[in-house]
Amino acid sequence: MYKKEQEIEIKNLSLLPKNIFHLVPEELFNKFINKNGDYDCRYKKVWGNNSPFIHTTPTKKQLKKRVADVNWSKYPIKKNFLLLKIDTRKINSKVTYSIFENNIYHHIWGKLLKESFQIIDVVRDKNGKFLFL
Repeated sequence: MYKKEQEIEIKNLSLLPKNIFHLVPEELFNKFINKNGDYDCRYKKVWGNNSPFIHTTPTKKQLKKRVADVNWSKYPIKKNFLLLKIDTRKINSKVTYSIFENNIYHHIWGKLLKESFQIIDVVRDKNGKFLFL
């Protein structure tokens, strides 16, 4: 469960990497976009553990090795995933980070406006491992 004391707010968003990354099954992405194309998976039990923020990583490599392959490689191969490449210059919400096992994870406390992310199709191998780096 989310613990507020573990979150450190980033006051100057220009200190963020240019892009951060979020992975989501395509069927859930389609449920979590509004009529304007904005994405918001916050407070959803089916994705993100009902947390008040959107989970992201600073690199695709970290997302693959520390999150995707560990947590979601057992999803059925027929389930398509989408990688959201988020332009941090276009985030208009509070952003925090936490450190877990010496890795930084950024958290976005609002919806992602359509113009703030690019959608990238994700390929998986026959074992369900994710093939992006």
